Amino acid sequence: MAERLGLRLRFALFFAALGIGGVAIIAAALWFGQSRAGRDPGGYVIAGVVAALGVLGLAAWIGLLFDENVAKPILALASDLSTRARADVDLEIDETQAKHLSTLAPAANAINAALAEARAARQRAIERETARISREKALFEALFRDLGEGAVVATPDNRVMLYNRMAQELLGEIGLDRPLSAFLRPEPVLDALKRMQAARIRGRISAETFLAASADGTRFLLGRVSPILSDEEVTGHVLIFRDATDDLSAHAHNDHLFNSLLEGVRRPAATIGALLDVLQSGDDLLPETRARFRQGIEDEVGRLFGCLDDMGKRHSAARSRRWPMSPVAVSHIFDGLSAQIDLPLATGETDATLICDGFAITALLAQVIDGLTETGERRDLALGAEVEGEETRLVMTWQGPAVRDGEIAGWLARPLSTAYGDYTGRDALSGHQSDLWCEPTATGHRIVMPLVSGAPPLALGDARPEFYDFNLPDAPMGDLAERALADLSFVVFDTETTGLSPRGGDEIVQIAGIRIVNGRILRGEIFDTLVNPGRAIPPASTRVHHISDDMVTDAPDITQAGQRFHEFCKGAVLVAHNAPFDLAFLRLKEQVIGRRFDNPVLCTVLMSAGLFEHTGAHTLDALCERFGVTIPPEARHTAMGDTLATAEVFVQMLELLKAKGVTTLGGAIAEEGRMTKIRRAQNY
Repeated sequence: MAERLGLRLRFALFFAALGIGGVAIIAAALWFGQSRAGRDPGGYVIAGVVAALGVLGLAAWIGLLFDENVAKPILALASDLSTRARADVDLEIDETQAKHLSTLAPAANAINAALAEARAARQRAIERETARISREKALFEALFRDLGEGAVVATPDNRVMLYNRMAQELLGEIGLDRPLSAFLRPEPVLDALKRMQAARIRGRISAETFLAASADGTRFLLGRVSPILSDEEVTGHVLIFRDATDDLSAHAHNDHLFNSLLEGVRRPAATIGALLDVLQSGDDLLPETRARFRQGIEDEVGRLFGCLDDMGKRHSAARSRRWPMSPVAVSHIFDGLSAQIDLPLATGETDATLICDGFAITALLAQVIDGLTETGERRDLALGAEVEGEETRLVMTWQGPAVRDGEIAGWLARPLSTAYGDYTGRDALSGHQSDLWCEPTATGHRIVMPLVSGAPPLALGDARPEFYDFNLPDAPMGDLAERALADLSFVVFDTETTGLSPRGGDEIVQIAGIRIVNGRILRGEIFDTLVNPGRAIPPASTRVHHISDDMVTDAPDITQAGQRFHEFCKGAVLVAHNAPFDLAFLRLKEQVIGRRFDNPVLCTVLMSAGLFEHTGAHTLDALCERFGVTIPPEARHTAMGDTLATAEVFVQMLELLKAKGVTTLGGAIAEEGRMTKIRRAQNY
């Protein structure tokens, strides 16, 4: 039974027993004295009461001093040591909290230092042993991440355990441990899996093809699925796919063009044929009638040529969409030109990106430079880029005579390269739906070629998504409450609002969330959006989270933002610091959003109260200080900044819960329920 009693309670019981025992001894002594003296017992009773109260008061006072200066510091030291042992925190223990415990606090710090050194030694050993694996992992990531096709590796129950950057571009907010059905219409994939399994039963292992729409129906993906076998058992499958939307659209467009051409040609041709028959067979036609027939033929020929011209333009536009385009840095084109031509060429620095065939544009610019320098009269060639909205203009400037239109036409008529066959510079411009021309400048002349701007490349400092996790737990079985915390996916989230009263008319102005899978914070799988609250944001609230009315003017409303956040949270346990506050705002809007936020919920405030009962400090700042988590000042009280801090704290707390014997979701929720009463007395 003593093991179930807390340390402070045991000390309290000890001093209570000491006080009661003292009272009993005094009472017995006074009774014995009175019985021997045989006098009036009134004086003995008064003396006994006074002595008993004195002993009880003294025991209580000493007990309180002991609790404050011994019991609480011992619990604090134990908690700090447990935190550092279980949560991998190497901060030095604050010795001032145990100043009355003599050398116990320095000894605890010595243990902490030894533990930190042991961890460091273990880490060095692990780093040496895993160096080769890390190199192979980096090679794997580089190869897989930049594949030109989308690739997803799924578990047998169709949850994502790996994906690459192209899959992320094609499928949107794909994430680890999330079902494929959240991103793809599942029926075609399931059919391909059935065919794959049937083929395997027949002894044939091969890929099966599928054509599936994305979950939102905006893309069509043509792909193939292959099994992953381990000891003759299927442990997952690989999906490789590409965007077939443009292919299907182009096929439909070409069919439409062909049918339109037939319709456009058939009627004029039939009319021309009929009029010619009349003219050839009607020798007795009046001159006026013959002239009308000839005019009719001319009109129909005009319609015929108009139809052919229109079809040619539409076909050219369709062909240009089909030509392979990709994001290309303008600086790479400039570098390629400088290496290709044998003359001085000044190039300006630029971080602009184009959507183009980089080889074709480089070869075309080389042709232009060859033409400009043929006569030797033009000098001081320079190449630059001018970005204007969605268009980037490549500009070639020089000193010397201007260029005639006939010269440009001659340059563009040449084949670009033997690799392209008869494909000319004019064909390349047509494929890019562009043109180039010469125009004068204040100091000379320049040739301008506009192209479509591309998105800026990923910066080196950008957060890189976690693309894979091969250690996902097996498919969930049984009651969710009985599942281990380590096997669950979590979404840690935070909101910023117009005020503190969800039922009093306050609204959400920002929602942020981040996913945790297998104990890893997936910094590439985040949700972060401003929300238009439909009302003014009070200046007092803006001073806290720095979100103003102007910032949310074009932001989605709670309906759109809430639906997207609900999709992001599917299949996950929600985690927040003071979760009831944030959930109140979401659940009051469930009818407007059209979704129910019925996910299991964990609150880091209540978790802290259960783990650190000796202290009343359960604020996010206090937890960050306890676990050595740093929140940049500019990120504090922003939804994403607080979310990241809460996620780091929560991951550390999971280890402490495990050490305490709380390993399941039901156990964690029960622990929170036990600490709910503490919440009312804390400042969050």
